[in-house]
Amino acid sequence: MSAMKRMITAMLACVLLMALVSSAWAESCSVRVKRGGAVVYDASGDAVATLPQNTMLTLTGRKGKVCRISYKGKTGYMKKSDLAKVAAASAEATGNAGGNAADYTPMNKAAYVASERAKVYNAKGKGVGKLSLNDQVTVTAMKDDICRISVNGKTGYMKRYDLSAKPVKAASASGSEAKQAGMKTAYVASDGAKVYNAKGKGVGKLSRNAQVTVLAVKDDVCKISVGGRKGYMKKGDLSTKQAGQPAASVQAEAASSSGSAATPARGTAREMDWWNSDIQKIFPRGGTATVTDVDTGLAWKEQRRGGTNHADVQPVTAADTAALKQAYGGTWSWARRAIFVTVNGENYAASMNGMPHGGGSISDNDFNGHHCIHFTNSRTHGSDRVCALHQAAIKKAAETTLN
Repeated sequence: MSAMKRMITAMLACVLLMALVSSAWAESCSVRVKRGGAVVYDASGDAVATLPQNTMLTLTGRKGKVCRISYKGKTGYMKKSDLAKVAAASAEATGNAGGNAADYTPMNKAAYVASERAKVYNAKGKGVGKLSLNDQVTVTAMKDDICRISVNGKTGYMKRYDLSAKPVKAASASGSEAKQAGMKTAYVASDGAKVYNAKGKGVGKLSRNAQVTVLAVKDDVCKISVGGRKGYMKKGDLSTKQAGQPAASVQAEAASSSGSAATPARGTAREMDWWNSDIQKIFPRGGTATVTDVDTGLAWKEQRRGGTNHADVQPVTAADTAALKQAYGGTWSWARRAIFVTVNGENYAASMNGMPHGGGSISDNDFNGHHCIHFTNSRTHGSDRVCALHQAAIKKAAETTLN
């Protein structure tokens, strides 16, 4: 990380921390994300998420150029320049959504729902239902940011930012959490694999090689359909092939077809303290290692480009980038994943995130920037703190045996 990058990160962290103790927070209104990939920070100044363009948020306060926001019940902080106020008519549909019919501009256009479980309101502004991503509606009139729509012969009102003129991909949809998996068939990889409901409660178990349909994927969770019912399963409990071969063999087969020349790690991995071991010498700046994702068995090559509190790394080739992205289900994510880092035949337990950010020195690897690998007791660059999520993933890697 360059001196300028470290300075900007530190300044942002300071601004956020100053904002927390300030009494100047006063605003509360609806806002939207102005550009795709806008970063959400926690109170320490660490990046924790990115949001698609037009994602709807609630602004709960502002201090200078930093905004405190609420999204799906969670609090975060964003740059003011990444947000735009939403006209009062398109806020949370309180009051009379229907308004005066004469104020609406008549039209007759097809539109598609741009976010999963987008709300539909009646003329009084009361929520009366929800629609799924890419459900088709007819916009019959529009006023400011409110659309009057017709769906299945019924009339309702929706926010303009919850609609799109064309079908949208889930990865770029406003408010969408999941990457559409294209209704892919998958098979349960082990007996007794759990199925969960939307609240994370176990609701059943499936036998090895039971067939399910994967509807969508987010991080390590798959939304599935089986026997006409929907539920959620861990991605590691599913395989793309029905076979008598062990799940680990299926993972190895997937790894060998990922395009990367890397050989997946086998056996166990050692924990190495970032500060009190030789891991920084074993994996020095400019050094190359093989990374193996514990859950999928996919492997690829990474080069350490820098980093002081942890390792800033880049996939070496475009094929390595493709394997990394495949491990994340085809979409970049800040989610922490347990990995083996292999140097000179030795495996070391580690954790990574999968979001390209900052600078990078390899120009032809299809990866815009770098991402982060953490070892035991390493710290983030923004807050200079140990990340509990990374440490938990490292423990998972240290307790795993890859066959």
